[in-house]
Amino acid sequence: MLCKYNTIVERKFKIHQLRQVTTSKIILLLIFTVLFFVIIAGCKPKLQSKETENTDLIVYCENGILGPVMEFVQAFEDSTHLNVSIQNDCARNLINLIHYRREADIFIPDSREAINNILLASPELILDSVYLGNQTLVFIIPRGNPSRLTGSLNSLTNPKNGIILANPESSTLGYTSGILLKKHKLYDQVMNSVLFLTTDSRSLIRDIASEQASIAIVWESDYLTNSIRKQVDTLAIQASFKSFQTLAVTLNSGNNKKNALQFLESLKQEESRKIFEKYGITKSL
Repeated sequence: MLCKYNTIVERKFKIHQLRQVTTSKIILLLIFTVLFFVIIAGCKPKLQSKETENTDLIVYCENGILGPVMEFVQAFEDSTHLNVSIQNDCARNLINLIHYRREADIFIPDSREAINNILLASPELILDSVYLGNQTLVFIIPRGNPSRLTGSLNSLTNPKNGIILANPESSTLGYTSGILLKKHKLYDQVMNSVLFLTTDSRSLIRDIASEQASIAIVWESDYLTNSIRKQVDTLAIQASFKSFQTLAVTLNSGNNKKNALQFLESLKQEESRKIFEKYGITKSL
């Protein structure tokens, strides 16, 4: 009887071992299957973007001026039959990519302050430039101005007003907002009052529209191109030093210098001026 019992136990133990081995094999098979598809996906050639395939010109453009640049590029492509690739991001990322990839032919930031930073670090990168007009900073507020703000910069020093700003370290918008505040000796007070900082104006407009905050500073051009602009209002800033020059520059690192010069020449034309004026970017008289 004991022998029979031991035999039954041994069989159960072997069945248990077999089940463990089978389960382990299944798990390993699943792991290898997942790894196989990951490797295949990694090795599969990606669809080439306009940046690397059939591209005649590469433009790096900061988010705040993307609207008018896209409209101009469309007109430029139609008239020249050149294929233009646009890479948009915040200024800090674009400048890092300019140095790392060394592929951009044209750089168009929100204002010339971003170009000044390149000139300080690598002046040899800038070949030529064209003046596009002046960008203007405005307040953006919830629809109907429920807080009855007046446009005074001093309203940014009161934490009760729910203030948000672009980060001065990541975007030209944040940097120029900082210049405006420093000119009026309000920078430290305002920075101590903000709820939070965002990467650029896209987040600012979205947060004001969703009533996460009550006031922010954005470019007028970015407001005019934002898809949710009807959910917010703008308010003119009642202060000086709110206007900043905008430039487009050709870069020495690009491989399409002839096309880049043609692009720059087109930006000087009257049709270009009209496009940028639609977005509040006007040339000073």
